[in-house]
This record gives sequence, structure tokens and C-alpha cells, in this order.
Amino acid sequence: MKEYEKLELKELNYNSYLKVPELLDLQKELSTPPHHDEMFFIIIHQAAELWFKLMLHETNGLIHDFQKNSVSRALKKLKRLTRVMDLMVKQINLLNTLTPVEFAGFRDHLRPASGFQSIQFRVMEFTFGIREEFFIRFFEKEPEKKKILESIKDKKSVYDEFLACLNRNGFSIPKEILERDVSTSWKLSDELVQTIKTIYENPKENYHWVLLFESMLDFDEKFALWRSTHMLMVARTIGMKMGTGGSSGYNFLAGRAEHRFFPELWAVRTEVGGEYS
Repeated sequence: MKEYEKLELKELNYNSYLKVPELLDLQKELSTPPHHDEMFFIIIHQAAELWFKLMLHETNGLIHDFQKNSVSRALKKLKRLTRVMDLMVKQINLLNTLTPVEFAGFRDHLRPASGFQSIQFRVMEFTFGIREEFFIRFFEKEPEKKKILESIKDKKSVYDEFLACLNRNGFSIPKEILERDVSTSWKLSDELVQTIKTIYENPKENYHWVLLFESMLDFDEKFALWRSTHMLMVARTIGMKMGTGGSSGYNFLAGRAEHRFFPELWAVRTEVGGEYS
């Protein structure tokens, strides 16, 4: 530990408020002797977990805003979430500064650790409606975390809360959607697409809903870009090797690249404006 990390903090200041000494003491390489690039790898992922924590905080606020019918506040949350995701895309791109040989120099020390085990990332996905039972099994030895995912699976997703908000504000959402079993996979609704299409094409005094739709797509697009960037980063650093947690690596990530949080907001693009517009 460096000397400045040992300092006793006796009064509130920048370091004590932010717990800087504790934060700087969390990076522990496992390679022996420590590989130069392992510190870089650890910090990138620790920083990602901090951003996930903030995104979950903002997402909880977003759900509350939908429940309270506050479109303007929801827009603010979505703007911040999108900015964070933009930063996350840039951050994961930093891993491309690792050559395959450099990553191989410490990669074996990670096994069997894997991004599969990021509870915060899984909570993000589950909260936004991507609820794959497959991932729960990675927390069999951590029952409290498993319980968190199982409880979210039975709650409305962000999209469900948004649609309930839309319905409360006078836009007809099919009853089978509002009362659906939220633990099951989402099924694209043509009727919902037409409702959204009507708002886009004839918003009148409801243009704030159009702005909300677009902000939701901004976030969804950035998240999709993060998935794509992550996938390409893996291909660049390890090729087609298996992941450290036992997945098929690149192929596994490629199979999830098409996930979207707000499917009807994407589908309506095909319907708006006519075939040749």
C-alpha cells in the first residue's frame, strides 16, 4: 500500500468524503509477478461496476417517475442514463489497447471469474425486461444475489411501467399487455405499434411523448452499441476462445447482440410514413 493510502482521515475532506484511500486499496493483481496490464484491466471493470451502480440508482428513479406520470422527470433520468452508456462504450473500447499477448499474460488468473457474475449488470437487464433464467444459475452459491434476480423477475419491467403510464394518460394499451405475466418473455404487439404510430404521426399537444419515445430509443441504442462494442473487443483480444466463465465467448455475445429493451419503439419505424416515404 502506498503511503498516501495509509493516511488516517480525521476530518471531512475530499478524501474522507469519497473514501479515496479505501477506493485506491481495492486493486489487487493475482499475477505473480504482477503483470503490467492487469491493473488496467481491474480498474476498467471496477469503474464499470460503479457506473452500473449509478445507472441502477437512476433507473429506480425512472420507474418512480413513470409511476407518478412525470414525463419531464423521466426525460431527465433517460438523458443521464444515455450519457453514462455513451461513456461506458468509450470505456470498454479502452480494452482494445491490450494486445492478445498482453491479455494472455494474466487472463488465466481470472478463471473461473466472468462478467456473467456481475450481479449489477444482470439486475440492469432484468429490470429493463431481458430476463433469461440461464443467468440465475451463476448465483447458486450466492443465494442473496439469486434472490434479488428472482424477485425482479416477478416485477414490472421499465417498459411495463412506461406502458402503464401511457395508459393512465389516455392512450389505449391492450389489456393483455397491462395484465400480462411479467415473468414471461415479451411478445411484440401490433396493436401497441399502431398506438405509438398514431402518437408519432399526430401528436398535437402530446409532443412530449414523442420526445420521451426518442429518449428511450437513445438509451436503448447506446446499450445495443455497448453490446456490439463488447462483442468486438472480445473478438479482438481473445478471438474465438471460450470465455473465462465457460461460455463460447464471442459467439455467445453475438447471439445476444439483437436484444432490445423497447421493441415496439423500434418496430414502429417500419410503419411510420408509408412504404416509400
